[in-house]
Amino acid sequence: MFSRGPTVAPENVDTTTNLRCDKSVLWPVLDSIDVAGNAVYMAMAASGSGVYAEDVPPETRDIAVGVHVAGMALYGASAIYGYYVADECQRAHERQQQLRKAEESSEVPLAPVRIVPSPPPAPEPVELALGASREEAAATCRRAGHEWSEGEGVLRCSGAPFAGLPAGASAELEFVEDRLSAVEFIVRPPADAQGWASALREAEIALIRRYGKPQQRSFAVPDECNAAELFLGCVADGKVTGSASWSLADGRSVTLAIAAAPPPPTIRVRLTAD
Repeated sequence: MFSRGPTVAPENVDTTTNLRCDKSVLWPVLDSIDVAGNAVYMAMAASGSGVYAEDVPPETRDIAVGVHVAGMALYGASAIYGYYVADECQRAHERQQQLRKAEESSEVPLAPVRIVPSPPPAPEPVELALGASREEAAATCRRAGHEWSEGEGVLRCSGAPFAGLPAGASAELEFVEDRLSAVEFIVRPPADAQGWASALREAEIALIRRYGKPQQRSFAVPDECNAAELFLGCVADGKVTGSASWSLADGRSVTLAIAAAPPPPTIRVRLTAD
């Protein structure tokens, strides 16, 4: 709730910009903890256990459930915003530092580079328009510098739809009557808990930047899966679940989801026309 973003967009920062923003993720981490705490108390209120033992009147427990659900929503939104502004602030500081170094050495400043713990992204984003023919989609994919492939009844393009998605995203295309009806971008995160969580957060932030706040969002990590060494196994078993969705003004729908099957687990961004 207390995170502050930069006063200007990272790409508009110059050497004299006063960046009064928060690079620390302390506040969103605390908000995330509050979400978990509210979830625990909501469960106790619903089941009549813990501090909400059976001698607490049902109507009181019902009110408590509502309060804790509201708390989860509030702190969850605050956590997402906090991670977002911390990321923006970090990018702004990196850009300013880069410009100052270039100014000192009288060199032309380089374009801002965002360092991520994953392979470098494809040369250009690839905008695949729903309703396009196979030939048009293939040409768009190749024109952006990506590989187009057809195999086992699946059409693929190796590129991501826009900047910001975790590197290595590739697209699987679905056609109805030779017209593109759906595109599913598949992200294969690193094989460790931190890499997985970072890739999921990075994908959601990229979608929020492009489409705004999702109309629906639900992510669940059971207590038994909180340990880093157990997290990936829980994802593979379908115990860790989550999705977010956007309904766009032009009639398209976008969905972000954790997909346990087919193995290995992936993060999927699906674009369809309603």
